[in-house]
Amino acid sequence: MDGSRAFKQLRGFYELYGRFELMVSAVLLISIAIVILYSIVVLATTLFSELTAGVHLADGTALKDTFGLMLSILILIEFNHSIVLSMRQRAGVLQVRVIVMIAIIVIARKLILLDYSAATWPTMLGLGGLAVALGTLYWLLSDINHRSRAARLPEE
Repeated sequence: MDGSRAFKQLRGFYELYGRFELMVSAVLLISIAIVILYSIVVLATTLFSELTAGVHLADGTALKDTFGLMLSILILIEFNHSIVLSMRQRAGVLQVRVIVMIAIIVIARKLILLDYSAATWPTMLGLGGLAVALGTLYWLLSDINHRSRAARLPEE
């Protein structure tokens, strides 16, 4: 009898914690949505002011700044999307594979916007190594996911 009561209490705690995770995820979702909206307003005003001031996007610095802001918005949208998926699937905390994918996107943004004329070799090697390591980790995590799905499928 005591084991049954302890199990019910433990199950109640897990249900309460699951609701807590959903609440925190919802707060993060709304907070990131506000940041996305703010960033879109900043992007629109930046574009408008550059176009009215006669700054051409052919200027490398203006193009990099604008493109960097666009990539930042896309990263935020991807992060928000992953939170929504975890809430829908009731998967709890974000999956490691999603976090690695977002890190890869952030590194790709850094590599795209990097001023290669001013970058040092150690910086470029470090960013390249990080990109390769994260790509390999993502591939390994995806491979594990594919293998576990294949193991669950009935054999024909």
